[in-house]
Amino acid sequence: MKQLVKRAQRILRSAYIRFLFCAGLLKWAKSRVAKSGAVVLTLHRVLTDSEYEVADSQRGMLVRAGSFESLLQYLQKHCSLVSLDSPLAADKREDSKPRVAVTFDDGWKDNFQTAFPIARKFGLPFTVFICPELIGGNGHFWTEVVCSLWGAARRAGKLHIMRALSGGMMNGSVDSLIERLKQASESERETFITEVKAALVRYNFKPHTSDLGELLDWDDVKAMSEAGVQFGSHTNTHQILTQIPQTEALQELTQSKHAIEAQLRSCSWLAYPNGDWSEQVRQLASDSGYHRAFSNSPGVWKQNTDPFCIPRINIWEGKLVGNNGRFSRVAVEYAVFWAAWRASRS
Repeated sequence: MKQLVKRAQRILRSAYIRFLFCAGLLKWAKSRVAKSGAVVLTLHRVLTDSEYEVADSQRGMLVRAGSFESLLQYLQKHCSLVSLDSPLAADKREDSKPRVAVTFDDGWKDNFQTAFPIARKFGLPFTVFICPELIGGNGHFWTEVVCSLWGAARRAGKLHIMRALSGGMMNGSVDSLIERLKQASESERETFITEVKAALVRYNFKPHTSDLGELLDWDDVKAMSEAGVQFGSHTNTHQILTQIPQTEALQELTQSKHAIEAQLRSCSWLAYPNGDWSEQVRQLASDSGYHRAFSNSPGVWKQNTDPFCIPRINIWEGKLVGNNGRFSRVAVEYAVFWAAWRASRS
């Protein structure tokens, strides 16, 4: 029954988007966005088809390499690709194309191995927000550890173990589990992960960190930087700043900035982990010496936008393709320009 409901929802959503396109409303929204400011996109991982199929990551973080290349083809033809330096510098210009900036969060190895070569082919200026403490294999994101455990338990037919240990936090999907765990304390998350690992070991399953996605190392970062890729901070260890004491949040911000500046000389931009910020966190970012900070809420970056809560739109495979699984211009314009225009109205 749930599958039928989901299928009906997909059909209705597809029909709605097609109506907006045929009625010219997506084109109209794109023109309004072009006149008012710029749009910033957030990506995380770009994977080959074989990597995509076996990746134990949240689907909302993944894009196939072919879809990424098709996206850049579309952006190059229909938009003006800009960097984060000065995307609003030319407000009165003859070019009527919408301005679009591309960013990556977390600093995955595939940003260098897969996304970077494709981006260079299209001359795409982009920015990567990294966590210095995790650079070079020094650690992993706890979300990836949970995804890896969930994938292993699913393949072994042992998901009931994770459900039992989650204390009601898990409701059918790894996404729901992760969202609940984001609200838990760090110690509670670590306890949950430790208990799941121990339980799976009793069933002769031994988790391996090699199953997790690799992150960039400093050689990758420097090679990309020399080729024009820009880097910013995603805090030091990817702590959600609104959920930790302000003294710890300040350390996350300053340590990350200093570590990046020690390698690249400059770090003036910040992307809030999970996109979460508050007035207190915003002030801490300013006090730490950052000039701009980016959230993960859709909208248009305008001249009067608060420089410490610049909107971004999260992009993943599901926002780039149609029902047939192929890249869709209609899907992209709905996910980017329609979403940005609607958010900017409020």
